[in-house]
Amino acid sequence: MKLTRAQKEARLRKAADELIETLLEWEEENKAPNLTQIEDEVLMLRRRFGEELVAVMIAGQEAQQPAKNPKCEKCGAEMRYKGGKERTLESRVGELAIERGYFYCACCKAGFFPLDRQFELSERVWSEGLEREAAFLSGAVHSFEMARVILNRIGQIDMSQPSIWRCAQEAGEKFGRVEKAEQERANALPEQWEPPSRAEVADQRMGVSMDGVSVHIRKEGWKDMKIGVVFDIEMKSTKDKETGEVVDLAHAVNNSYVAHLGGPDVVGEKTWAMARRQGWEQAQDTIVLGDGAPWIWNQAALHFGESHQVVDWYHAKEHLVAAARLIKQDGTSAFTRWLNSRETLLYQGHADKIADELEKIALAGAANAEQLFTAAGYFRTNHLRMNYIEMRELEWPIGSGVVESGAKQFKARFGGPGMRWSRQGAENLLPIRSAVLSNRFDQMWAAAKILPPS
Repeated sequence: MKLTRAQKEARLRKAADELIETLLEWEEENKAPNLTQIEDEVLMLRRRFGEELVAVMIAGQEAQQPAKNPKCEKCGAEMRYKGGKERTLESRVGELAIERGYFYCACCKAGFFPLDRQFELSERVWSEGLEREAAFLSGAVHSFEMARVILNRIGQIDMSQPSIWRCAQEAGEKFGRVEKAEQERANALPEQWEPPSRAEVADQRMGVSMDGVSVHIRKEGWKDMKIGVVFDIEMKSTKDKETGEVVDLAHAVNNSYVAHLGGPDVVGEKTWAMARRQGWEQAQDTIVLGDGAPWIWNQAALHFGESHQVVDWYHAKEHLVAAARLIKQDGTSAFTRWLNSRETLLYQGHADKIADELEKIALAGAANAEQLFTAAGYFRTNHLRMNYIEMRELEWPIGSGVVESGAKQFKARFGGPGMRWSRQGAENLLPIRSAVLSNRFDQMWAAAKILPPS
């Protein structure tokens, strides 16, 4: 029977009165509780009242389902009501009992519960909202076990680690399909000629960066995971690490990440898709930052050909330190003097002069000539991407810390001590981790819900 508004109100007021009485009795029994004890008691009562609130709402929906027998989606015949069946499931507000009517088509020998469809219930014992939070935590924290602990400790929800894993795998498979659809749209050729879409926005500048980490895949060993990040560029007052002065420096903000377990081509396409979605073609100017790896510049040329290119300053300095060790004894004053003077040259945009010097020493018959030529090749190949003082004066960032930070966060989730992944398990979790780090998990979840069947 359908509950009237007055009946619902009376039931909820009675539940509220009972909980208030319970709280007051608890206070009388606990004369001097501390704040934690009060919190625990109130949270327990809040959960009980939440369960009652949802139960009343569900009861109202149960009474309304359906007004008349539904039509079979396959043959169009009227389905027959076969009675009700109770189902218990765990939700974000506690355990819920749902009475659902079942309808059956004799011709097609198939039936369904209309209320299950309305409530978007899966075959498992979890509500859709709880599955969403389990998937989110799977991508936000460093292990499925930690996700289980947080759900239990903060939400008082007892969800097993395998159940959390299954929620993440199902969501991740759908997130991957959303990413693929976005990637295909971004890289598709127009069916007919269209004018360029660039409509520059004053003062809007953007950048991309790419990097790689290694993860262990069962039966395959250590494999490359490529990461891309798209960001806006904003000037902020910052203490310059080189001079110690507080100056306005360019920073990466509003970072969005993509990742791929495999070669660079796919992550290049994913990064381009993300860039287009973030408004890359409307930006006034753009930049690509990288550590000097050839695959990064290949992808930059393919997808971001009109952008400035800059080798990350800190990686360039690491290569300079390695070069210094080839010609001077580490820790000596000669080593320090050479390094400091060449660092100034590097910052001023004279990487080619450093390459000349290293090659000259190698040609003079140095025992480590091959290593010197390799070091010189790094500076020679990238010298046009090492105009640091000029790029800083033009208010561009010269360090790729944003992607380094992102790479570390992917590494923490996928490359922790003892972690071994199946390929499918890692590939399904990657888009969830990316969505969490990019602050677009809810957007991806909504997009995944309207996907056509796979």
